[in-house]
Amino acid sequence: MAQNGFTRYIGYDNADVFKNMLIESYAAAKKNGLFFEGKLPMATTTEISSAASYAAADFNDAKSVNAGLQSWISSQRLPYSAEALTPVLQEAIAQCGANGRNTYYVILCWLMKYLSIRPQSLVYIGTGTLRELFFLYLMNIAGVKIIYVSYGMDKDFEKFPHKDKIQTIDGAMSGMVQIDFAHIDLSKAAKMSEMRSAAQQVEGIVQRLNTTAAGIFEDFMVDRRTRVVKNGGVFKEDGVIPVYFAALIGYDEEAVYNNMLLKFKEGFAGSKKQLIFIEKPLGNPTAEEIKQLGSVTRSSTSEMIDELALLIKLNGDPVRTALAQTELRKLLNELYTGNQTVVYNYASKLISWLYRCTQARKYSVQYEDIPVILYYGDISQSELYFLHFMSRCGFDVIYITPNKQLLDLAVDKNLGNLMQIFQLPQSKESGSYPNKSIKMKVATVAYSAERELDTMLYGGDAGIFRDFQFPNSQTVTLKTTLEEIGILWDQEARFRQGFSTSGNLVTLPNIFAKISGVKDGNVTAYWEEIRNRLTPETILRVKTEQQPQAGNMDLSAYRSFYRNGQIDAEKLKTSTLNRYSYLPDRIQDLLLFKLQETVDSGFIKLSGDELVCSVLHYGLSLDKEFMKLLQSFDFTKRLPKLIWIDAVEQTFTLEECIQLVLCNLIGFDILIYTPTGYKNLETFVSPDAFEEHTMNEFLYNLEVPKFKIPSETKNGGLFGKLFRKG
Repeated sequence: MAQNGFTRYIGYDNADVFKNMLIESYAAAKKNGLFFEGKLPMATTTEISSAASYAAADFNDAKSVNAGLQSWISSQRLPYSAEALTPVLQEAIAQCGANGRNTYYVILCWLMKYLSIRPQSLVYIGTGTLRELFFLYLMNIAGVKIIYVSYGMDKDFEKFPHKDKIQTIDGAMSGMVQIDFAHIDLSKAAKMSEMRSAAQQVEGIVQRLNTTAAGIFEDFMVDRRTRVVKNGGVFKEDGVIPVYFAALIGYDEEAVYNNMLLKFKEGFAGSKKQLIFIEKPLGNPTAEEIKQLGSVTRSSTSEMIDELALLIKLNGDPVRTALAQTELRKLLNELYTGNQTVVYNYASKLISWLYRCTQARKYSVQYEDIPVILYYGDISQSELYFLHFMSRCGFDVIYITPNKQLLDLAVDKNLGNLMQIFQLPQSKESGSYPNKSIKMKVATVAYSAERELDTMLYGGDAGIFRDFQFPNSQTVTLKTTLEEIGILWDQEARFRQGFSTSGNLVTLPNIFAKISGVKDGNVTAYWEEIRNRLTPETILRVKTEQQPQAGNMDLSAYRSFYRNGQIDAEKLKTSTLNRYSYLPDRIQDLLLFKLQETVDSGFIKLSGDELVCSVLHYGLSLDKEFMKLLQSFDFTKRLPKLIWIDAVEQTFTLEECIQLVLCNLIGFDILIYTPTGYKNLETFVSPDAFEEHTMNEFLYNLEVPKFKIPSETKNGGLFGKLFRKG
């Protein structure tokens, strides 16, 4: 077990970081400790004479050694324990060569000389002898923090009996780091040490919260105390800072969008929150701002970054000062690609813009609550980095633009994916931030009453839903027994276990199952079961032998319609590749959303470009039979059906597999009848996507009969007429 506070360095991974650590340790030692480079100085005659007054009569006798040490400690009124030091001192006497008396006097002189100043730390750079290692260990027992840098050249360390109690740190490099300690600026080194200490104090204090597109503006106005308590914490003035960091890109209905932004900005007039509004480009630092930064060391990038961070001081806000210093160093190291000038330019912008936004050069910075930075309009890469920087420093940050051409930049420069990015469907030039409201349609009393009645009937938990009430769906595949499939097959979605609604979203429990084999070999019952599964909402497919396609299909045309696996739905929607452009927008939006869900599901056994391009190509190739079903598909009622009969030896094609998964995610009930028990959809579809039920016999060379899809049946009687649309 390593001794607390005794660290031996024999290597390091980053020379700049290691050098900075040594300089800070040196500064701390010069302030309130001890520093040795090379060998420890031998005792003078005066020091030996002084030590003789407290020397043990018999240095081989523990009681005598303890008495001498205790006598000296008491005379100097020092807070050390003779009992703790004695056994280790006696070990040194026994193990450091034949002349035990000499060892005793040398170590006693060192202890008396250096413990008397009550040091907090000791830095020793050199190749310690066994005697010096015992001395360092004794100092550590007395409570002194030891930093021992030997670069692995201390051969005597292997002889040291307490080596396992010392923390040894290695690294990829072990060459000696050259430092001219005599010419170090101790003042700057002390500031660096203070900065790093402050960084530890604020570690983890900024907590990122998630918002939603619908609640984004409301969330940003919630005060810090409420946020902390709502998330299960206890509010403290110097406690956590929960922040939001989001982007709203694009717009929907122009009047609603305009008035929503106007209301958000005007809401700060009566709020405790401070709004920092940025609409015009921030622009490069002025000559005066660069001058105020002063000169920094360029000998190493690491030192330069540290010195730049030291320049930051937000008077009246020590927490955000520490955060800004810490996060600037982290961010600049993230952005460093080998060009020191680029890093310096980023730093000068970030620091200058920080001072501009907080007015820290002019006034003391004192916030009642978490300030909100609202950046509106077209934005540059550097300004996006600045928003990331400010979010890390404990500010709420929101970026708003109706111009969706900025989406790629925002996604590409979303460091660590910490900014939530919300897209709205339409795009236009950013222009200016709204400064006056736009006249909107006002509902009449009768219309309002109708909507209120509509909400009462269809907005609760009564299980009554308006036709096509829900525009969005998500599916959950039911894990059932074979018998349950027959029970659930004709059941409306709203009556199935797992069905739920939330806002505009409905959760659909559906069936995706493969039935392998024929129960008891009864072919007649087998075909009759399939016939009973056919409904007016069913698409029936019978697998036939197909000639393999020659060569790989060129899917490169789809590569411009996605980035990092994310499909640009709006761009694809307006392209010539969109074979569904004739459909209503709600159907197109559903299909494009489900294409993305197919990519993200992990159900298709492809990856990267091949996955996205294949999903786009085959997902945009569903025939008109599917489209007719989709257009009449009401998520709360009977689910559309897809039945495949596969009695041949070929597996399913990639196209068939992708379309099966897509239909499952849209909400189809799917059954794959495979009397042979052979593989088919497993070729490209993960077993996690579907259930498999295996019968007790497998049959081959079956001839599939001709099945007829039943026509639409009419509801009869009084209740059929009343609830035909319900």
